[in-house]
Amino acid sequence: MKIPLAFKIILSSLVTLGVVGGGVYVYSLYHTADAAVASVASSGKLTDILKAEPLNGEETGRVNILIAGNSTDDPGHSGAELTDSLMVASIDVTTKKISLVSIPRDLWVTYDGMSTKINAVYLSGGMDGLKSVVQEVTGLTINHTVLMNYGALKNMIDTVGGIDVTIESDDPRGIYDPMIGFSVGNGVQHLDGTQALLLARSRNDPTYDGRIAYGLPNGDFDRQAYQRKIAQALLTKITHSTAIVNPTTLAKLVQSLQGNVTTDLSVGQIRRLYDLGTSSTLSLVSIRTDATGGSLLADYTSYDGQSALVPAAGAGVYSGIQAYIVSQL
Repeated sequence: MKIPLAFKIILSSLVTLGVVGGGVYVYSLYHTADAAVASVASSGKLTDILKAEPLNGEETGRVNILIAGNSTDDPGHSGAELTDSLMVASIDVTTKKISLVSIPRDLWVTYDGMSTKINAVYLSGGMDGLKSVVQEVTGLTINHTVLMNYGALKNMIDTVGGIDVTIESDDPRGIYDPMIGFSVGNGVQHLDGTQALLLARSRNDPTYDGRIAYGLPNGDFDRQAYQRKIAQALLTKITHSTAIVNPTTLAKLVQSLQGNVTTDLSVGQIRRLYDLGTSSTLSLVSIRTDATGGSLLADYTSYDGQSALVPAAGAGVYSGIQAYIVSQL
């Protein structure tokens, strides 16, 4: 959901902190930001933001960053450690084109000799295990990883005063997901952090009490689409709002990342990523159909009755998916 966005938020906040305000207040904000940086990045301190470091794999001309999102900050959410948001940000270093490749959370994969949905790999393999599986599925070499929880999204949206998202459902009533108690009408809607988080989680799963969901007929694929809309709306709000240069707002924005985002990127590498992103173009890639409209995925029922997805060519056969991804980068 969210990754070039998250990095731009981190960098916009930290870089602006260095040039806005003055005196004791900025000194205090510096220490707040420095603590946040220490909890987010793999190494470095706030002042390292002034000097970019090469990204891993940059010498090849392409850098791939795995982004995973879970709900570990929400103890009331079942399956909180499942990485229900998965994508790869593939960056062409020369053209500065960033391709966001969404990976269906229900994709049936094999890890460490066991078959499971890809969103469960993190439970046993951590980010290293998830990285190895994503490399096998996409054919892309993963150079960096980022793990975010949904609290980061909610907090950032509330900090900037909410976002505007256009709801484009085929149902004239809009979207309704009774399983999480969320509804929203069609058209431009102003959402606070809680509402945006509910939209990001909506899928129209079947209910058990007769209530009928509507507005998201494609389930998880529709959810992925609205997650991307939320990320784009938040980025627009941040880059076009004068409030972002307010030291108080910046401090809150930086603090919202603390404890909610972890990455193997150093502070200097985050700066390099920001530099690449300031003049980048964004492309969204969904692993669903190929360029001719042919299906890349097929429904699958696991041995224990789980509804899942496998490549159309068969479980574990990723060549078609890999070829499509390459054609879209």
